[in-house]
Amino acid sequence: MKYPIGVDIGGTKLAAGVVDSSGHVMAQSVTTDHVGLDEEGVLACATRNVRAVVEAAGIGKDQVSGVGVLFPGHIRWPEGVTITSSNLPGFREYPLRARFQEMLDLPVLADNDANGQTLGEYRFGAGKGFDPMVFMTVSTGVGGGMVFDRRLYRGATGTAGEFGHMIVDATGGQRCSCGNRGCLMGAASGLMLPQVACRVALRLAGSTVPPAGCRLLEHLDGPCLVEGCAITPADCLDFEHLDGPRVVERCAAGDALYDAIVDEFSRYVGIGLYNIFQMLNPKMVVLGGGLLNLPDSFFDGAVRTCYELAGSMMYDRMEIRKSGLGASAGVQGAAALVE
Repeated sequence: MKYPIGVDIGGTKLAAGVVDSSGHVMAQSVTTDHVGLDEEGVLACATRNVRAVVEAAGIGKDQVSGVGVLFPGHIRWPEGVTITSSNLPGFREYPLRARFQEMLDLPVLADNDANGQTLGEYRFGAGKGFDPMVFMTVSTGVGGGMVFDRRLYRGATGTAGEFGHMIVDATGGQRCSCGNRGCLMGAASGLMLPQVACRVALRLAGSTVPPAGCRLLEHLDGPCLVEGCAITPADCLDFEHLDGPRVVERCAAGDALYDAIVDEFSRYVGIGLYNIFQMLNPKMVVLGGGLLNLPDSFFDGAVRTCYELAGSMMYDRMEIRKSGLGASAGVQGAAALVE
């Protein structure tokens, strides 16, 4: 029997695992020492991890059917040449697939991380048995993928599924990292939590325009603490390094401001789900990513918003579920690339 190996290269961790036909991870290695290394250094760490899991699983190299590797950025399919990544230094026009294959002396396939997670959910997770199926991840950024007729749809150049850059606020909204205003990623992502929190706090304070010189809303490091700002200095300082766990903590403490932030995220993600329904009409949308750890009102509100917007236009109910894969989702999705 042969087994695929999945490799998930992330900005902070690098995981590799041997996966069986049911999606069970037989052996896994997770390390962080690739952070800050160049392309060759990252692949050297990945090669070491692959060899470690082969040994830990008790299989021989001849029992490996292939290696799937997920990359946190744009990558050309099927060449496996990276285009760009916001999470790793370098990796511009880098032949990741060819070079990794050379290092391992094994067949390698390389794809975008969200595409791999999509395939993992379709093969092993919450989307199993649903076709067409869409996966959307809401985490540091927003991305996703699509399965049609049992195959991943990558688009003309392999960059389909960039749901984070659909416009959900045509009036403007927060500027996204892509430079546009009104993107879903600019309105509801971990990356934008400090700016969204600031915007929500201003609205609750009865102000609609940020004060002149506000550094936080302009993506500069550190809070602005502009004199006369409607946001209290304590709140502003709290926003500076705001992340998902902090939002969960403040919601549990009954902080109405943080409940409002979750509601804001929920509403925009619901609009995104509605757009997916209208454009793609899938049987199932699976929501994943770190922000699914927010209070239940986040997921429930997003689903409710989608269904309310769709109304009678949704003749057959589009199922919306949370991801069925846990911490090994990247490894399982990478292994799913190997047919």
